[in-house]
Amino acid sequence: GKTMQLLYKHRDGSYSVFGRQDGEGNTWLTAFVVKSFSQARKYIYVDDRNVQDALRWLEQNQLPSGCFATKGSLFHSFLKVNEDTAWLPGMSSPAPFFAPVRVWHVSLLPTQGKLMQATLRCLQQAVHNITNIYTEALLAYAFALAGDYETTQELLYKLEEQAIKSGGQIHWSPKPSSPASTEFWPGTQSVDIELTAYVLLAYLSKPRVHTGDMTIAAGIVAWLTHQQNAYGGFASTQDTVVALQALAKYAARTFSTSGQALVRVKSQRGFGKTFQVNRQKRLLVQQAALIEVPGQFLVQVHGSSCVFAQTVLRYHEPPPRAAVTFTLRVNTELTNCSQANAHVLTIHILASYIGSRVTSNMVMLEVSLLSGFILAPRSRMLVRTLEGPACLLLLGAIHVRQ
Repeated sequence: GKTMQLLYKHRDGSYSVFGRQDGEGNTWLTAFVVKSFSQARKYIYVDDRNVQDALRWLEQNQLPSGCFATKGSLFHSFLKVNEDTAWLPGMSSPAPFFAPVRVWHVSLLPTQGKLMQATLRCLQQAVHNITNIYTEALLAYAFALAGDYETTQELLYKLEEQAIKSGGQIHWSPKPSSPASTEFWPGTQSVDIELTAYVLLAYLSKPRVHTGDMTIAAGIVAWLTHQQNAYGGFASTQDTVVALQALAKYAARTFSTSGQALVRVKSQRGFGKTFQVNRQKRLLVQQAALIEVPGQFLVQVHGSSCVFAQTVLRYHEPPPRAAVTFTLRVNTELTNCSQANAHVLTIHILASYIGSRVTSNMVMLEVSLLSGFILAPRSRMLVRTLEGPACLLLLGAIHVRQ
């Protein structure tokens, strides 16, 4: 993973989606790499120059306010919307708070350094001007790491007012939705999981964690564990990393060497299985096949211990018809219809995004030639954006293979 990440490094120490193929590094991704490498070097060898190069680049792009100039492209439509709507008073352009928060999340770095203190100053200016719930969660976690109890509490109070609570579970979402779902797989958005995990991290990282905080944390954990898939992950890579970090921190807070439990699983038709959870088997994954499907099963726990039980149902069903989000038009024109050059043509491919979002995420358009055709040696492939959410790809002369 570390070696692959270094393939996306620019000569100036920054990182971007396509590495040196991009014109410049991306602020948010560079800060994310700094965070990842700083945490990883506790367990694997990471050349400190890679971290310092990235930090130097970030410092060069730090504004007098302590925030960071927006550099490079970020192919994440939700984060992009948040970034474009985060403003600081007196600034003529949007202020990207994600990069400074990512930098501050690197708790292994000296917190008294010039970069970190200026970054904290940026975040302090943002507290009373943020109306975005995702940014509020990030800021709450950042100030918890900084040891600022009062500011963390202020943000958590605001977040608690926006919490979605149902059946002992607590979570947050940028888009308010129904708290209850009757579906087996409710299709939770990746950003909901990541956002909720950051709130949990904020509650558990405060300088002073009270009993009430742990009660709220338990409700958050109950919701997060319900979103895990059969392999322990979540909706995407990014939310999985944050959610597992939050769950691990909760596990460390509630860990106890004492206690054991007996878990019994039984059905009305006679199925029965008993699992014993004690100190020796605390981290052991115990499982059994439920052969009575469909069926009703009862899970009973006796004892005093923390147990995570999960049922997994795998089945096949026809995929639902996906809503149309893109349109595609292909036109050809003969550039030279003389008898000497009768098999040369230009292709115009027009792709448009017509989905519900303001912008799409990164899109890949693959153009394959028909069998027997090749792209002419001096052909050009031009891509340009038209007025509105459309992209035009001009494919130059195509020859028939002789």
